[in-house]
Amino acid sequence: MDSVPSAIKDKPTFKFRQFIEQYGVYLTLVILLIISALITPNMFEKETLAVMFRQCAQLGIIAIGQTLVMLVAGLDLSVGGVIVMTSMVVAEVSNGRNEMIPVAILIALIIGMLIGLANGLLITKRKVPPLVATLVMLFLVQGVQQAFTRGVPSGFVPEALGLVNNSWGFLSIPLLLWLILNGLFLIILRRTSYGRRIYAVGSNPEAARLNGIPVNFIKISVYVLGSGLAVISGVILTGYVGYVDRFIATGLDLDSIAAAVVGGTSFFGGKGQLMGTIAGVLIIQILSTMVVLIGLDIETQFIIKGLVILAAVSLYSLAHKDR
Repeated sequence: MDSVPSAIKDKPTFKFRQFIEQYGVYLTLVILLIISALITPNMFEKETLAVMFRQCAQLGIIAIGQTLVMLVAGLDLSVGGVIVMTSMVVAEVSNGRNEMIPVAILIALIIGMLIGLANGLLITKRKVPPLVATLVMLFLVQGVQQAFTRGVPSGFVPEALGLVNNSWGFLSIPLLLWLILNGLFLIILRRTSYGRRIYAVGSNPEAARLNGIPVNFIKISVYVLGSGLAVISGVILTGYVGYVDRFIATGLDLDSIAAAVVGGTSFFGGKGQLMGTIAGVLIIQILSTMVVLIGLDIETQFIIKGLVILAAVSLYSLAHKDR
């Protein structure tokens, strides 16, 4: 007599919260693709796809770094300043000379990673909250830029740097680079001890420390990596624009956070997957492209993004309720 209730009890049941946690972002992406196909079918033309995927790469490379930082319960608002700094350094050092591009990029990379190091040290050694530390660093970087250029950017972007945005159909060098970096960091996070330590530090830093994990080193390293990735994105953006623009990174810092959050990365650390961030980048960029094609203003775009982030956070909270 007891076997029937037991069989019923053991029967697999559909768990809504678990489904949302694992597949919600991908379901959202599919629904958004269907809606965009109905509302803006011209978004799937080759030229539009080429532009959208290039923008996905520019945002996505930054979002990789943002995901790493958020996995250790951090946040990086200084990436926009790093991108603008990259543009200015590349133009100033090279001054339009193609042969100086490698040197200019190397110098920008060193400066960018030093900014990430400063962020990490402020957070781990001085115990400054990540939001405050990276915001302060953003203001410092912007102040140095203003003092150095007196508000008028100097130098010229080498013509050859524009080749980094070469494309074949909807495929482009930035897109291929983004895919390669995604593959690299997916392996790092899933297959290496360093990746496992990142999750351990984000989940419970004290337990990680007791298990011999160098918590401060892990935290500092992800900020250095995040800034380095921002430099790479800055080089791509500079080559695409072809001149120094102080507003070249406007919105990218918040969009990178949005992509990670929409993809399921927790603000509290230890939870998130890079595959989810990739889907989050696609969602953010599809929304942006749809808004442009429909002809809505930039304010509406911000409202839509805000609503999407709110929905993502709400679903995440629902999936983790009572856990």
